Amino acid sequence: MRPQDRFGQAKKDPTSGQKDIYNQISAQPSQEDFSTFETDNANRRNELLFNITTQIEETKGKLRQAEQLVERLRQSLREYEEMYKTLTKGKGKEK
Repeated sequence: MRPQDRFGQAKKDPTSGQKDIYNQISAQPSQEDFSTFETDNANRRNELLFNITTQIEETKGKLRQAEQLVERLRQSLREYEEMYKTLTKGKGKEK
């Protein structure tokens, strides 16, 4: 049993984490560990590729929407400019 600190909780050995890491490093990985690692790596890669593909498609869609908005704004601007020209031409004749 580990000694307790002043709050009644078991004290942790400060070197226990280090020992665990050294044990993991020094342990010889088995073929099963490598195949599990490769499988996990392939799964993570596929997930990343799926997420990236999804982001690409979403970005393309948003870009198309933005381009359509820009075109509608340009059309509105041309119409307003035409209205302005029409109204300012008639203004000089009234005086």
